[in-house]
Amino acid sequence: MRQDLEYLLDIARQAARLAAGKINDIYQQYLSGGTVDIREKRKDDPVTVADMAANQIITQHLKNVFPRHAILTEEEPDTWGKTGSEWVWMIDPLDGTSDFIKANGEFVTMVGLTHCGEPTIGVVVEPATGLELYACKGLGAFKGLLSQGNKPAKVTMSDAADPKHLRIAVSRSHRDPKVDEFIQLLAVKDEISSGSVGRKVAMVIGGEADLYVHPARGTKLWDTCACDVIASEAGGVLLSGTGEPISYLRSSGDVENHYGLLVCPRSILDKVILASRKVWGLD
Repeated sequence: MRQDLEYLLDIARQAARLAAGKINDIYQQYLSGGTVDIREKRKDDPVTVADMAANQIITQHLKNVFPRHAILTEEEPDTWGKTGSEWVWMIDPLDGTSDFIKANGEFVTMVGLTHCGEPTIGVVVEPATGLELYACKGLGAFKGLLSQGNKPAKVTMSDAADPKHLRIAVSRSHRDPKVDEFIQLLAVKDEISSGSVGRKVAMVIGGEADLYVHPARGTKLWDTCACDVIASEAGGVLLSGTGEPISYLRSSGDVENHYGLLVCPRSILDKVILASRKVWGLD
């Protein structure tokens, strides 16, 4: 089983790397004055040629190797009802499209895999920097830089967060007013703004922030699947804003995380869940 999981992870990393490379090629052209064919899928939900190119690369790569696996991807709504399959790839080819358009480099490619609804494989790659985070259930989480070609190092989320001097990662593009209530409840001292769910999770895992919360609707299964297993294997947690695990089995085909999400080390988990439930009006 270990070898099977390692093979699945290797294919996931290949797909994410290929897509991230294509995104970075398009991004560099964009920085040099090129266009990226921006259009709106829905209100405040843009998509670019980079999103679609990355989506094509990932889905085709996975279909070639695992033709029997289900694929659920942000860019293809007709795939959103496939959560009940044994193996389901959950893909966000370009998480942080608004930040791609703003040209601030804060966007990632995310490839996750569930087995019978359990997050099992997770890969997050930042195209602009080559930062790669990945994990496989039971085999740990790792971090490296693709551009340096160095051997990735095992990564562990720090449990040394000081409850009196908490640093919180917050959304640069989709900040909800409930974030301010959350900050007040936890007496957070520092805010660190960033694009992309995956990037903010990486900040917590890497020790740049102590926690990340998204106390609003809007995130989807493809935003959390890869990050879920990475955070868990790094020794931390990624949960719904209720403090419960996110369910990846949705008989209705629903893909939204209705109570948002929270990410933190286990040492402050009780405190973060209590604040989160108060913000959501559950306690």
